[in-house]
Amino acid sequence: MNKQITSQILVFIFSIFLLVSCDNEPLDPVLAAQISTTIPGSGGTGGSGGGVTPTSIVGTYILTAFNTSVPTDLNGDGTNSTNQMNETTCFNNSLFTLNSNNTFIANSKGIDIDITATPNTLTCFTDPDTTGTWSLSGNILTTTYVESGVTYNDQFTVVGNTLVYNEPSGQIVGMASGNPVYLTSSIALVYSKQ
Repeated sequence: MNKQITSQILVFIFSIFLLVSCDNEPLDPVLAAQISTTIPGSGGTGGSGGGVTPTSIVGTYILTAFNTSVPTDLNGDGTNSTNQMNETTCFNNSLFTLNSNNTFIANSKGIDIDITATPNTLTCFTDPDTTGTWSLSGNILTTTYVESGVTYNDQFTVVGNTLVYNEPSGQIVGMASGNPVYLTSSIALVYSKQ
């Protein structure tokens, strides 16, 4: 899996590019509550991992938020959103499963620009599943996998029953003057345990 795919969907860990807007959405209140009670220094009861154990994180997670610092209007309804899942169904049913034998499997779904169409259009994609291993240290989950001969190590923060992946500078798909474009944005993916 190349780094673009890793950033954009990070539908587990996977691919995404210049809009500026004052339109910001508030942090999900459930996530905010979990953060305030599990992260040290946030006023909660956190500790070194909030009681996270390898056994407690085993299970299947579904992508519930694909938050970006750059708002987009992919569905063309006139309302920009920082949660890309409010703009497209391309990320729906993005799953990430942590197995008890310290292996994982994640499907890879996202949105891309079809440059073969005139004019260019938005298109959903599904790539082959990603598999690898995982380890836990405190509340940091590290996944390791190989794609095209390159080894990747991605880190998620365990917050309650969620896994949060942050990419400070990734690529997302957005719209500019009615045309799809790649935008640079920070990305925060939130997977919730099922």
